[in-house]
Amino acid sequence: MKMHYSHQLSGNRIAQIVGTFIFIPILVLIVAGIFMAKAEHMFERKYRLKTSLSKAYGLEPGAPVVVSGIRIGRVEQIDLNERGTVDVVMQLIMRYQNMVRENSELSITKSGIVVGQTQIEVASGTENSPVLADGAFIHAVEPKDIADLLSEIQPVLAAVKQTLLRFEGITQDLQGSVKAGGHALEQVSIATQELPALVASMQRTVASVEETTASLPDMTASVKRTLGIVDRLTTDVQQTTRRLPAVIDSTQTVLESVKALSASVNDITEELRPVVQMSQVTLTDISLLVRGAKNTFPFSRFVENAGPAPMTRKDPAFKSLRGDLITR
Repeated sequence: MKMHYSHQLSGNRIAQIVGTFIFIPILVLIVAGIFMAKAEHMFERKYRLKTSLSKAYGLEPGAPVVVSGIRIGRVEQIDLNERGTVDVVMQLIMRYQNMVRENSELSITKSGIVVGQTQIEVASGTENSPVLADGAFIHAVEPKDIADLLSEIQPVLAAVKQTLLRFEGITQDLQGSVKAGGHALEQVSIATQELPALVASMQRTVASVEETTASLPDMTASVKRTLGIVDRLTTDVQQTTRRLPAVIDSTQTVLESVKALSASVNDITEELRPVVQMSQVTLTDISLLVRGAKNTFPFSRFVENAGPAPMTRKDPAFKSLRGDLITR
């Protein structure tokens, strides 16, 4: 009968084996603790900063403090003071101290987009601002509560409502445009049916234009001749126009002469009127003398021998001088 392997070992060998199984887990734990301590920056120098909040916002001791997403420390202590506000003490790694300056601000955020661990995010300050020393106070920008968020969301909701109303109006306009497009398509279809006739008409028009183009040289020559005639007529009109002042002056002179002649004729007529009257009286007297002489001897004998007397006119022989018009 064979014995078990452990029964064949001596006591010292068994103690060594047992010690090895106990030492290895302890060594693993020590190594793991060293790595965990290194990950938690337990062996690095640290300093503290303070801030004050109106409420805790879910912060707890151990919450991370980050800058640009990099963890630079943790929340060491949260306490309620006599003013009713919350005092927060943060423990930060010393090698990141130059990133937190007097104009830096911290805010309460979540590690996720909506949900996650509550953390403190610190905004880096500018290079010309002094670095915050150990125990200094840093300004906190607190998150807005639901009432503030609702007051800010209401204008957005109103704008969204207006956008929806405009979208509805655009939709209605689009429907009208679609209907108009359908009508336009119908018109296009009708126009397409009439297209052959239009093409034929266009061909005839093109032929007519070609014929007109062919006759353009003759038309151009005729227009040039017409323009030459117009130029000559224009020249004649200009020359005639230049002569008009002299003609007008001559006509005015003639009119003045006629006017003066008319005045002279009136004066002569007034002077001739008494002479004519005297001549008429004299002729009347001579007629009476002649009639008396005819009845007196020896002139009556001569008249009988001469034959019948010529026909006498009732009016005087000089009536053709239109003395009646003068005496009128």
